Amino acid sequence: MNISLNGEARGIEGQKSLSDLVAELGLEPRMILIEHNGCALHRSEWLERGLAEGDRIEILQVAAGG
Repeated sequence: MNISLNGEARGIEGQKSLSDLVAELGLEPRMILIEHNGCALHRSEWLERGLAEGDRIEILQVAAGG
C-alpha cells in the first residue's frame, strides 16, 4: 500500500499500525508527535490506529535545546 509520509510517497507492506511504522523508522516514541490524516494523536492511540491506502502521516521530531 502507499501512504504519504511527511509529504513524500512511501510504499509499505502488510498491515501496520502507527506503532509498527515508528519502530520500522527507528524513531524514539517519546520524542515524536504524529498527525494521521490531519488529526493529532496521543501516543496511546498509535497501536490501535492501522494504516490504510492513501493515508497522510506527518511525524514531527521534538528537539530540546537552548
